[in-house]
Amino acid sequence: MTLSGGRAYDAPNHVLSPSRPLAAAPVHAAVMGTLPVRARIAPGPAPGLERLHDPLLDDLVHDGPLARERFATRWSDEAALRALAAAKRAPLAAPLAAELMDYHRRLGASEASLGALERLARGAAVCAVSGQQPAPLGGPLYSLHKIATTVGLCAAVEARTGVPCVPLFWMHGEDSDFAEIRGALVADSGLTVHELQLPAEIHREGQMVGGLPVAALAALEARALEIWAGLPGAGEARAALAAAPARGRDLGEATSALVLALFAARGVVVVDPRLPALRAAARPVIERYLAKPDELARAARAAGARLSSTIGRRPLADAALDSFVFAIQDGVRRKVTPAEARAAGAGTALVPSVALRPVVQDALFPTVAMACGPGEAAYLAQLREVFEGLGVRGAAPVPRLSATWLPPAAGALLEAAGAEPAELLASPDAVLKRVAERKVPAEVRAALAGARSAALEGLARLAESSKRVDASLPQMVESARGKVEYQFARIEEGLAGKVRHQLERQQPEWPRLRYFLLPGDKLQERRLASLEVVARRGQAAVGELCELAGEHARRTAAGALEHLVIDL
Repeated sequence: MTLSGGRAYDAPNHVLSPSRPLAAAPVHAAVMGTLPVRARIAPGPAPGLERLHDPLLDDLVHDGPLARERFATRWSDEAALRALAAAKRAPLAAPLAAELMDYHRRLGASEASLGALERLARGAAVCAVSGQQPAPLGGPLYSLHKIATTVGLCAAVEARTGVPCVPLFWMHGEDSDFAEIRGALVADSGLTVHELQLPAEIHREGQMVGGLPVAALAALEARALEIWAGLPGAGEARAALAAAPARGRDLGEATSALVLALFAARGVVVVDPRLPALRAAARPVIERYLAKPDELARAARAAGARLSSTIGRRPLADAALDSFVFAIQDGVRRKVTPAEARAAGAGTALVPSVALRPVVQDALFPTVAMACGPGEAAYLAQLREVFEGLGVRGAAPVPRLSATWLPPAAGALLEAAGAEPAELLASPDAVLKRVAERKVPAEVRAALAGARSAALEGLARLAESSKRVDASLPQMVESARGKVEYQFARIEEGLAGKVRHQLERQQPEWPRLRYFLLPGDKLQERRLASLEVVARRGQAAVGELCELAGEHARRTAAGALEHLVIDL
């Protein structure tokens, strides 16, 4: 088995280059204490920050008309939340509870997680939920944000309803999109970003990604640990990675074990939908769907059209609604028509598609809140009639915590530029350019300004005098003035460029910030690996993030939608 990819972003050339041996990394001091929030940015459609904005999440947080139409329970409505908790609080199916308990013990769950599962099993608690596909190094950073948000939501649910609440993570091991989970992005101590990938040959078409061999992770994880050498939390990241594959039999179980380890003190419970007892418990919901698939598909399509006209996108395309189920055979899932599913009989394993999965989730567990990104919130908005048609009360969707993590070099660049964090998120290169322009010596700027002024004044006098020769000559002088202005602008840019090159030699991390903060011109949390935070700050950062997520849950209930900028 070989490691595919293993490439490093070459910032000066803006291309991917082959990996090269890393220089000896300096050992950094451990970072301690509460996570410092440098800024809270209100997302909006402003130029440069439009990638932070989602119209549906904005409407949801502010309890707007679309949210009231598409979501039965909103996070801001405390009375509705209390009613939902009272209605859904119930014991888990006994076989499901027993199998989940065995699963957690085998994966080394903490006493806090085992206790939380026991409370959930006997109906002593409700739960908040989030979910994500299994992926190397804990998946993208927003996975860490989602799970932390779930912990924070539980604290808020208990405070607002008086009902104990357990954080639940649904590991989407039945997904088959290998391309989506294959890669992981990590950065070394100098902020050079490296893209790592699982080898293509470990996956076959339609295979559930949860069932990928755990041994395939070894080369990727070893390379990540090499890249992280010298970072303060590298040892803790190594320990977490060493324990997860030892307990898990495949990628899905290794991901579950990693989540249980990272959130051990927070009592997170993990759900693996591949468990036989869970599939058995889900079967009645699937059968209810199969009794009226056309009616539910029509309702979902109509809702999709409504969303397309209001938020500009249709979350679930019409083709995705032809059938809400897959059949599983030998670890491979295959889309089947409702008629094929009915004909298959009880001996065929049927699992829900994205159009039915949240309904199954909320039917099997007493969910009252779900941490959502923009995509998940949109799916739920399209599926209200599906929930109601199958008699399932859905959890209240809550925007997950969204954040960008700034390394110390970013803070230094902000101070040198006198810039705001929002400006850095919009364009790190523009902030660096501002510093370079400020660093041009004052006497050089003055000399350039004087030369420009003298040249333009001289041309202005010439234009006036030339009228005595011919009335058309001032136009010729004006043309020359434009060319002179252009050349002076080039000189100004050249001065700033030379200073920038000097700065980049003195501060080599600054030009790399673009690739750390906006890898592939996407939000950092969508590309950077979750364990990057642990490698840089230690596992304590996970607990600190959960505390921050509790504050996020409270502020979101009060109508605040924010993107956090956190110092690493």
